[in-house]
Amino acid sequence: MEKWPDTLVAVVGKGRNCPPETYRLAHEVGGLVARQPGCLLVTGGLGGAMEAAARGAKEHGGRVLSLLPGSANRTTAPYAGADLVLDTGLTANGRNIVLANVASAMIAVPGSHGSLQEMIVALDAERTVWAVGDHATRLPGVEYLSSTAELADRLGAFAKAAESRG
Repeated sequence: MEKWPDTLVAVVGKGRNCPPETYRLAHEVGGLVARQPGCLLVTGGLGGAMEAAARGAKEHGGRVLSLLPGSANRTTAPYAGADLVLDTGLTANGRNIVLANVASAMIAVPGSHGSLQEMIVALDAERTVWAVGDHATRLPGVEYLSSTAELADRLGAFAKAAESRG
């Protein structure tokens, strides 16, 4: 049986009406996650930043887990290229709570209320949360990074530490 990466890294951000610059950033971030040994990308499985991160990860040979809310399904999800799709049967808020708790770390690109909720839940669960891009609201406990190069360094160190813990 094939072993999947065991360090889940969530990428969260704007879903509906995602600006092109946020989409591009999420795509790049998904690629960064994919290039880290032992890391698997987890997203909310819908459009915007979630779709972009998944596409970026897949284009770089990564694995993607999509956690869909109950209002979506495998055939209506904008990006059906995930390796594993879980129809949670939950509301979007419920799915956000699950996503934030299953991830070992979270990367936030600019988003809205749902992204803030995910970040808060991840912080409450004592997860590492990084943010890149322009965020209108800054949360204590989140490490706001100035570039994706800085994120790549943090993510690389995190993945290496997770791998050594086994």
